[in-house]
Amino acid sequence: MKWIKVKIDYFSDNLKETKARLINIFEEVGIKQVEFVDYFSDNSLDYSVNFKNENDIWSMIGYIIDNRFVKSKLNIIYNNVNEISKDDENFMSEIYTSRCSDEDWQDEWKKYFHTVNITPNIVIKPSWDNYEVKGNETVIEIDPGLAFGTGTHETTSLCVEFLEKYAQNKKKLLDIGCGSGILMLIGKKLGVEKVVGIDIDEKVNDVVLENFSKNEISENFQVIIGNLVDDINEKYDLVVSNILVDVLEKLLEDIEKILEKGATVIFSGILNEKEEAFVKKAKNYNLKQIDRREKNNWVSLVFKYEN
Repeated sequence: MKWIKVKIDYFSDNLKETKARLINIFEEVGIKQVEFVDYFSDNSLDYSVNFKNENDIWSMIGYIIDNRFVKSKLNIIYNNVNEISKDDENFMSEIYTSRCSDEDWQDEWKKYFHTVNITPNIVIKPSWDNYEVKGNETVIEIDPGLAFGTGTHETTSLCVEFLEKYAQNKKKLLDIGCGSGILMLIGKKLGVEKVVGIDIDEKVNDVVLENFSKNEISENFQVIIGNLVDDINEKYDLVVSNILVDVLEKLLEDIEKILEKGATVIFSGILNEKEEAFVKKAKNYNLKQIDRREKNNWVSLVFKYEN
């Protein structure tokens, strides 16, 4: 498959607000996962021990399928970025595009994805990094391949934090929109007996199988290719879904059919300004909010199923 790589270099006095607006622009054209890059050197000798200056210029990278809709999507990106300039006189940006293939995209990740502590006890590492386990750390080895999901994005890291908090004594986990399988893997490492992931992307199956193999897990997991919960016939006591809020709202309409009584449900991918409407709708499906966390305008919510 052919792709268009879209890279936005930008300067802003309001980096957090600008970042959120640019993410929204990418989401509008269907880019669900984004790479963020700064221009700090990887060489620690380039820095003074006593002084570290905050980076002023950031980059954001996303990929669009190169089909007949690509020009329209690029125009939407250009026009919306220009709108930011009208609102913020200090905002400056450059937009770059290039064509790439599946293989090129997969190799791009190796430039930016390195070992990271998602929580004090959970570490995510790619296969190309060496890492020595410290103390009681749980290390997940994962390569995103052609299915995004490395744990570094705010929405995913929030899910990881909540899984660490709520996965104890759970028997069956369902990850709706599982991508690379990272949340499935973490659930399994945290002691969930059986983990199942569902995703609409057919490439996900091979990526998840490879990542579970890297972590030496060979049983009690399953990947289903399908849309939301259309093809789910079991009930689960732990459900997690990290997808766009508009899709989460659609998911709510069918969520009860796959929930055991008292099930814990973790939703992420909700922008702050859409949280209130989502919580209000969730109440219509016997979901009681029990927890909340936020990072950089992204919100993750935890509910208990009370029917």
